[in-house]
Amino acid sequence: MPTARDVARLAGTSNAVVSYVFNNGPRAVSADARERVLRAARELDYKPNALARALSAGKTRSIGLIVPDIANPFFAELARAVEVAAAGRDHLLLIGDSATVEDQEHRLIETFIERQVDSLILISLLDEPDLKPAHAARLPVVALHPLSEAQHASSLTIDYEQAAYVATRHLLEQGYDSIGLLNGPVDSVGTRQHAAGFARAVSGTAVRVTERASAISRAGASEVTAEWLRSADAPRAIYATTDEQAHGVLFAAYSLGLGVPGELAVIGVDGTEASAYSVPPLSSIRQPTQAIARRAVEILVDRSADDPIVNEIFDFELIVRKSSKA
Repeated sequence: MPTARDVARLAGTSNAVVSYVFNNGPRAVSADARERVLRAARELDYKPNALARALSAGKTRSIGLIVPDIANPFFAELARAVEVAAAGRDHLLLIGDSATVEDQEHRLIETFIERQVDSLILISLLDEPDLKPAHAARLPVVALHPLSEAQHASSLTIDYEQAAYVATRHLLEQGYDSIGLLNGPVDSVGTRQHAAGFARAVSGTAVRVTERASAISRAGASEVTAEWLRSADAPRAIYATTDEQAHGVLFAAYSLGLGVPGELAVIGVDGTEASAYSVPPLSSIRQPTQAIARRAVEILVDRSADDPIVNEIFDFELIVRKSSKA
């Protein structure tokens, strides 16, 4: 492979001049010298080492993204939106899957620090993600999930409490007299927000309320819901806090021979593409994944050292489909 030294020799310049040309400085280069360097580079088919150039500038133009489950369609769609946004700013996205395991999430943060990414985007289902290594390394972090005030990091989310309220009120307006909340398995800021919004929606009504928790997966939700629907407190409608859980609820109803929405109404959260193609099509709270992704990349790429922490709430949209229409 030709080197910068080879280019300098053919162009009749110094190695430093070759560096100035391909790094746009820090010193100016005459038009004649620049043309000779570029001509020599073309003749030799010289390709500058992008990583070396980035490291010399103190930037790798890379962003780390940690998701709890890349097989989950919502996290996959969000990762794709982040990748598109990062590419649009000439940044490479590196993705790690924590499998919702605290130690794995911690190891991924440390790995991204070792790989010298410029910044980190985190999606965690844990109540208190360990951000101390990132803070110690001065690695900027944007979380795409609710954080407690003690976390000291930027976050971009929808208002899950309000989303739960809107979804549950929709079920009430359809006339269902017993409604269940299927929440996540971990006590976290997000699950508490879902529970608070659900409770606010049913407060003061005569509706019968039951609650369950399941893994954020179709299989986990299906197993919990099948047992729930065979019990004495089986609800007539279920608000599931993710689309993945809602799909599991639909399967449990199918396996028990229950019609949706005739015998059981279902609504989820996330608004994934898959929700429009379930049987029946799933009502859902749609998150603005592309807008969130673009804003996360914008914050990280355009940041300066003294920028304050940003905590922004995005609008969501209630998408009503066949699964929740009485």
